[in-house]
Amino acid sequence: MAEGSDVPMMEGFLCPICKGDFGTAMRLLSHFQEEHSEEQDLLKSFKDLFGKAKKKILKQDDYGEYSYNSGGQQSPVSNSIEWEEQELGQVTSHFQYFEQIRRARLQRFSIPVNQLLIRLDKLLENMPRDPAKKKAHEQKTVPWLDGSVVPRCPTCTRTFHLTRRQHHCRLCGAILCHDCSSFLPLHTAYKILEKPEPENENSNEATLTLRICQICLGLLESRQQQKSTHATKHIINQFYERLSDYRKEADNNLEMFLKMYRSLSDGESTYSLNDAQTLRIKIIHLAESIDSLSGKIAVLGSKDTENPPQGQALALKKAIRIATITYLKTKLLTLPVLPTEEQLNAVREKRRQEVLARLQEEKLREARYNQTFSQNSSLRKVASADILSSEKGFSVGQGWVPSEKMHQYFSSDDPLIMQINIIQNYIKEARKAHRYDEVASLEANLEELRQECWRNLQEQEEKKHSEDGDEIQTDIADEDDTSPV
Repeated sequence: MAEGSDVPMMEGFLCPICKGDFGTAMRLLSHFQEEHSEEQDLLKSFKDLFGKAKKKILKQDDYGEYSYNSGGQQSPVSNSIEWEEQELGQVTSHFQYFEQIRRARLQRFSIPVNQLLIRLDKLLENMPRDPAKKKAHEQKTVPWLDGSVVPRCPTCTRTFHLTRRQHHCRLCGAILCHDCSSFLPLHTAYKILEKPEPENENSNEATLTLRICQICLGLLESRQQQKSTHATKHIINQFYERLSDYRKEADNNLEMFLKMYRSLSDGESTYSLNDAQTLRIKIIHLAESIDSLSGKIAVLGSKDTENPPQGQALALKKAIRIATITYLKTKLLTLPVLPTEEQLNAVREKRRQEVLARLQEEKLREARYNQTFSQNSSLRKVASADILSSEKGFSVGQGWVPSEKMHQYFSSDDPLIMQINIIQNYIKEARKAHRYDEVASLEANLEELRQECWRNLQEQEEKKHSEDGDEIQTDIADEDDTSPV
């Protein structure tokens, strides 16, 4: 507007034709489309100008996402640009440069700290308790600066005089005033060096300190803070260690539960149904603890709006949560259902019937074997009955019977039977103490002893049959030798 003009300056969302102020951009655009729609060229230029201004405000490119047709409707416009495939350029590794800078920075901190620790160790070693000897020991260990060349305190820059005396740092030998001095207790010094504190000869030694400057104190405190940071585990590490312990315990209990389930399903009496139910409840509780702990890990730090978890930390938490859910679904949430008391009794009864049938079959097989053996030797037994009865006192009606029965073999005096009884008692005690691993080991030993006992029984029976056959053959041969021709 030219100077001296009486026309007032107008600002706002003004219509370029009627100069009306409509307050907002949308109201202005609507007014222009309704009231000035006959001026198509001006309308198009106005829309283009309005669209560019809008994109500039929104920090967008010159290529719009929408275009306007003649009717004022918006239509999408593709802004994608077909770029040619670019080859990978030169790759430069800056790791060596980073390592060089990092090494120099670490040395700038570690070398002074190591010097302070060495001097502190020398000061505490054989430190005299007498003040005069102690001062001489400190000056001998760490050289002190000459006080005549330092007129002011390097920290507060105040002049030394009669009331503000000079003092020396016991670790670096620098000069400072009393107000700028720091005091390191001896028990803290021993703790920094990780050395055992010697026994105090009197109570006053517990209050002894070393005068040091603020720079040395800051270096020692930084080292202690760094050590504590390295020693302290992150909260997510602590949670994950607990989660791993829960998973190990759940895996061990799951293995024992499946073994107990198979044993009960087969009708065995090695494990009790109550023990299996107790173990199943324990596994369910462990699954709940694992799920709760993994949920805590997933939402760890999410309430911190200023520094929310992102990047690799967020991906790690999600991966732990997904892996835990998969573990729960595939292992702990698919536990087989234990049989009821009625089903267990039915299975055990069926197993007992099968065992009885097998024993009956073995008895019948043994009876058939004895009957066949008796029929083969019956004729020769009758022919030598008189000789045998006169020499050994046996009659024809007595026949042949084994000298030992099967139940006589299973006597309490047999070492195998004694071991079987002892292991059975151990199994009962281990089951009461919920030591299921020991129960399984003892059960395996018990099964081996039973098999060994059964093999010994079979060998003894076969040996007995062979001895009886040899004895009958010998008697028949003797009879043939003594018979008249």
